[in-house]
Amino acid sequence: MSKHIQISMPRKGGGHSLRVVATLIAFLGFVPGGAALAENSTHRLQGLFCNTEKQVNETLGYMRRVSPRVAVERTNNSAIVCTFVDLLHYVVEHPVVIEEIGGSFPLFKYEGSLVGVEVGGAIRPVTPPVNVFFVMPEKLVDAPLEGRA
Repeated sequence: MSKHIQISMPRKGGGHSLRVVATLIAFLGFVPGGAALAENSTHRLQGLFCNTEKQVNETLGYMRRVSPRVAVERTNNSAIVCTFVDLLHYVVEHPVVIEEIGGSFPLFKYEGSLVGVEVGGAIRPVTPPVNVFFVMPEKLVDAPLEGRA
């Protein structure tokens, strides 16, 4: 049985065009060079994280019309299942590419294990690790391609 993380987010509104959303994802969603913390394929990451792949897909659908935070709010309508991480870093271990999303602004969808959260330079462990799904605008260097789609 997989465990899911639940994180509350501040409620903020506002809509943005697809170009602005793409810029936000590109700026916030990827730490240059993959930011591998160790040779065991652990990465410090920011961006959209959800409990399931279906929730990532739903949130990406909303992001075509609204800001990332508003998109997450809509997905989290009945329960907190997604978060847009931009003020701290999630530490993810063994990310696997599960889909490359083509288009004018391609994205990579991943599955991995959330093993920590970096806050103020200190990494707080997540025990036991939590399975998460997330998207990045670039392929992480050491992430294998699973290709479910």
